Formats: sequence, structure tokens, C-alpha cells
Amino acid sequence: MVFTVVVSEIKVGNNGRTMTKPSVTIYSDGGAKPNPGAGGWAALLIRNGAIEEISGREDNTTNNRMELTAAIMALQSLEEAYQIEFHTDSQYLKNGITQWMSGWVRNGWLTANKQPVQNQDLWEELHEALQDHDLKWHWVKGHATSKYNNRVDELATAARERKEASPMVIPEVKASLGTDADAQLYVYSNMDYSSKVGGWGVAVVTKESKRLYNGSEANSSDNQLVLAGCARVLEELSGLKSLVVYSDSEYLTNGMSKWLAGWMKRGWKTANGDPVKNQALWKRLYEVAQPYSIKWEHLEKFESEHGKKAYEAAKKAVEKG
Repeated sequence: MVFTVVVSEIKVGNNGRTMTKPSVTIYSDGGAKPNPGAGGWAALLIRNGAIEEISGREDNTTNNRMELTAAIMALQSLEEAYQIEFHTDSQYLKNGITQWMSGWVRNGWLTANKQPVQNQDLWEELHEALQDHDLKWHWVKGHATSKYNNRVDELATAARERKEASPMVIPEVKASLGTDADAQLYVYSNMDYSSKVGGWGVAVVTKESKRLYNGSEANSSDNQLVLAGCARVLEELSGLKSLVVYSDSEYLTNGMSKWLAGWMKRGWKTANGDPVKNQALWKRLYEVAQPYSIKWEHLEKFESEHGKKAYEAAKKAVEKG
């Protein structure tokens, strides 16, 4: 059932209640050319409305070592414990942290095949740097629509080539987009991988009102959550014709604006001939979107107050389970 929530955050002091950790969003990247060869790494940290960029290089390294170094340097630059949204286009880094590291530590830094973990020195340093922080890891597609991921790629390349990157041009937040539409939807998710419970949050903004919806799903994923949340809210809306849907999920925005037509033409198969994942959810979203004229836009959650509130609603849904 979809329901409306009021989202609030309470920070408390030393009276016995827990103080909320400050938040930071991190993007990191690294690579070598050739591989192995000269390499560069970079990280971008967004906190308190400001952007900090760091980067460096090594003469003889690998892609994976540069990816690990970028993450380590970003985490070591934090002076206190943070709630971190960490974005990377490296499956090696993300999977190492979320799937493999706990087993490596239990096995004394040996793999399941009893072989020494490659790049053990950096993995151990990263493991130490992770302590005390609360992290959520996000995989993003490289060289795609995320301007921040593209920026760290640019910085890492410049560092490797001993060049100075051009200053980052920050486009205006897309808050003004869609003002001619009947409504703007901000769709975000929050997945608790330890409990395998996820939440979705959607802020619906019209000229007359602002509403928040949220819900939770067990045994789900971020991709499934944004599809389900968006479909549920579109089913609830009435009296609207034109919409702009914002999300930090390229899976949602690209899927609806770029991939869907091809999937349907091929009988719900990808360009490689594989069945489309989450097909039932895609079909449901496609059907409920038909009555509307919708523009799908990528927007990081921290770039809009409505996005922040939708994300908080998603977190709230996870807490309620």
C-alpha cells in the first residue's frame, strides 16, 4: 500500500540519545594506461554544499590498484565518522567491499580457493579506512550521464598525464526544469543490504501541493525499488497530464527514455538477446505511464530539496520495515 509520510530528521546532543553523523557523498575513479603502467586516481567529495577534489598518480600500477587508492584517499581525507554515499564505476571495488572482504578477513586475507588476495596491501588499508563510517555503495555506469563520475574520470586521467584538469563547470540544479509540467516526481531508493529490506520514496510536487509517498520491499534491489515506487505513485495520481520524473537511477531514467522501445521491439530482450531483467516491473511501469506525457531526467538526490526529502522518505520506509 502506498501511503503519505512526513519526513523529519532529529539531531540530538549528549542527553543519552544518538547524534546523527554528518553526511558526505563521494565519487572516485582510477586507472592505468597501459595496464599495468602509469596510473592516476581521483575522488570528489560533496558535503555542506561544497565540492572538494583530490587526485594523484603513480608511475607503475594497475587499473584496480588505482581504483582502490582513490577510495582509500577519499576516506582518509575525512576527519570524523560520516554517513557516506559512495559512488564508483568499478565492480572490483564495489564487490570487494560488499561481497568479498568479510570472507577475506575471516580467512586471513585468503580467497575461497586459499590463494592470497591480490592487492592485499591496499585492501587492508581500505578495510581500516572504512571503520567508524556508515557506507552505502552505488555502482554507476562509466562515461555515462553522471557528471560527477565523469569528473573524477577526467581528474584521474589528468593526474596520470601530469596535466591540470580544467575547472569543473557546475550546471545549475535542475530545479527549474519541468515548471511547465503539471507535476514533478522525485524518485529515490534506499537499500539496507544487511537486512535485505529496501525502501523507496517519491516526492510529488505540483503548483498546489507537495506530497511524499514511500514503501518498503523485502528481498529487493535499488533497481527494483525505483521501478516499483515510480509505478505505485503513477497509479495513485489523477488529473495530471504532463510530468517530469527525476531520479539518480540511470536504470530508471535511461530505461524509460532510451532502452524500453528496443526491448519491446525485440520481445523484451536486450541488444545481446538476453531476457530483460525485472521484466514484470518494467511492463507495469510502462502501462501506468501511458496516460502521461513524461520527461525522464537524471538528478542526484543532493541536488534538490525535493530529492533529499524523497530519499529521507525511502530511509524511513526501511526503518519501519
